[in-house]
Parts: sequence; C-alpha cells; structure tokens
Amino acid sequence: MIKFLDLAAQNNEIVIDVERAFAQIHETTSYIDGPPVAAFEAAFAEFLNVRHVIGVASGTDALRLALIAAGVSAGDEVITVPMTFIATASAIMQAGATPVFVDIDPATGTMCPRALQRYVESRQWKSANGPRAIIPVDLYGLPAPMNEIREIARGAGLAVIEDACQAHGARLTCDGRWQMAGTVGAAGCFSFYPGKNLGAWGDAGAVATNDDELAERVRRLRNHGRISHYAHADCGYTARLDTMQAAVLISKLKRLAKWNARRREIASLYRQRLESTEVDLPLEPADAESCYHLFVIRSARRDLIRASLLEQAIDCGIHYPVPLHLQPALRSLGYQEGDFPVSEHWADTVLSIPIHAHMSDGEVEQVSRTIEDTLARQAARTDEPDFGAEESSTHTD
Repeated sequence: MIKFLDLAAQNNEIVIDVERAFAQIHETTSYIDGPPVAAFEAAFAEFLNVRHVIGVASGTDALRLALIAAGVSAGDEVITVPMTFIATASAIMQAGATPVFVDIDPATGTMCPRALQRYVESRQWKSANGPRAIIPVDLYGLPAPMNEIREIARGAGLAVIEDACQAHGARLTCDGRWQMAGTVGAAGCFSFYPGKNLGAWGDAGAVATNDDELAERVRRLRNHGRISHYAHADCGYTARLDTMQAAVLISKLKRLAKWNARRREIASLYRQRLESTEVDLPLEPADAESCYHLFVIRSARRDLIRASLLEQAIDCGIHYPVPLHLQPALRSLGYQEGDFPVSEHWADTVLSIPIHAHMSDGEVEQVSRTIEDTLARQAARTDEPDFGAEESSTHTD
C-alpha cells in the first residue's frame, strides 16, 4: 500500500526528542503555557523571519483571533475564496463578520486579483459596512499572489490576513526579496493539524505578525483577555497552544526544511512523469515556491483515475469536492451554483495524490504509472470504432 501521508515515519524520527520533552513537562507539571510554548514561538518566528508568533489552539482560532485583533466585527465583510476548507469562512463568521467570495485563478487555484478588484470596485456590498479585510488562501501550499492583493487592499483600506494554514515554509517574492508565506499581510495564520507539513499530535495553530499591537491583542484574546492573573482587558477565549503540542512542534520544526525539500523533489518527479498526459498539473509561478502540502492534479476523468489508484492500494483524496458557496452551512449567504465557475470546475476535477517526505522514488513511479496506464486504456477504448453501431445503421437503411 502507498500511503497518502506517513505520520508514523515522521514520529519515528522525533520520538526520542519528544519523549524527553514530555518527561520534563511531567516533572514540572507545566501543562498550560509551559516553557515549550515560548520556545516554539521563538523558533517559528526565527524560521519565518517575523517579529511575533503567538501559539493558539488551532488554525481556526488563529484566523478568528487575527480577524478580531485587526478590528473586524459585526456588520463587516471579509473577502475570501470558495475553494478552501470551511474553517476559512467559519472563522469570519465567528468574528461576527460576513464571508464574501471571489473566484480563484484557473491556473493556480489561489485568489484571482482581477476578481478581487472587480468586487472591491463594484461597491455592491452584502453587509452594512462593506469589506474590512481580505483573507487570501495559500491553497495546497502555494502562496497566493500577495503583491497584487496587497496593492488592492492598500487602495481600499483593507487589512490582509493570510490563510497560510497549508503553507509552512512556502515562499514568495515581495518587495524585491523572498519572504515566507504568512509574513506579508497584517498577519499570517497557520494550522498545525497533524496532516500538515508542520503538524502537531493534535490540534494547534499560530498567528505570525510584525505588528506589535496586533500581536499583543492576540496574546490576550487567546487567554481570556488576561493582562494579569485576575485582570482582563478583553472578553477573550480559551485558545492557548497546548504545552505538549508545542514540544512536538519544536522537534518537527527542526526537520521541516528537509521534509519540504523532499516534497519538492517528489513534485518535480511527478511533473516529469505526468507532463505528457492529459492531466492538468499545478502551476507554480516564478515568484512563488510551494511547500507542496498537497500535490493536486486535475482531470475530467478524475473519478476514473481515483478508482484505479484505490484498486492498486494507492491512497488519494479530493480537496475539496464542494466549494464553500455551495455548502449547506453557508446557504444563508445566498450564493448559487454557477456563481463561481472556476472554483466549481476545480472542485469537480481535482485529485490529491500521495506526497510526503518519506515517500520513495519507486512509489512515485508506481503512482505515476497507474495514472498513465489508466488514461491510456481509456483513450484506447474511446478510439475503438463502434462496429456494432455501424452494422445497426446499415440494417436500418
């Protein structure tokens, strides 16, 4: 069997480090806000080259708290994309605001700047105050076009909160230099769900920012708005990063660059093998570097390819089969099928194939060969002349 993701292999690399850290946590009983939390925040801030990282309980918490800290509230709109996990929209609604969607770029799957510009200029708002912020999504590990989005945001006076929940270690060129995903806007939000490139052993997340004021507010909000043990400046939340998850993340962070490099090698191998097939491969613009949280192909024969892979005991998945504007939970927003055709087309054609740092070249070859053979057999069946149909036609005449 070829695994979609091999967390057990990751754990084998880090288990000794983590057990040692856990023993220290148990000895000191520092289960809430223990030293590993501050240590991870400092290490991840250095990795991202950003002033502040604030650990929180999940990626959803990161998005929600970043929005609230940026001043988003009831009556505001937050513009995002429908081709993402529901947490992006859920966090907007939890902040009291209304999600508003614009379509994705057909080549990259990330927010289309032209669609964003059209909505901003339309001034046909869906809520009382109009837009207050933009959440671009770094889909599948590819940074959104932050230069264009940031320019539009500046012109409209909007905050940019980057959903970098799939983009740990991805990069883009901004202001003439390479910068890490999640560091370009007012804040960047990360999820450390176990399956992410940098994953915990449970739920965890973080907000990254260079804004001192925003960072301080997120720190308060994650811990009941606390400014001292029994003094509270805000009505905050229980959204702290767990000490034991921080210990796991410290160990994995040391290996993240190596693991991401291997993912990029695998992505390159897939491109070499599949470029001559009919599948559409993910575009990686020259000014961006994906961390390949997922390697996603697109094909009108997606379901056929998926069935063939599963028959060969090759794990695969669909991220995401239903765009957010068609989700039952968001029906109240008033969107309909056909409103975002590019997102809908992607949802109907995307397929995520195995990619992880412990995958062998032979496994990449087997996945690629299965896809190639499946499409070749389908093409051969399509090209076969239908002699029965011709014979029937002759008899009719």
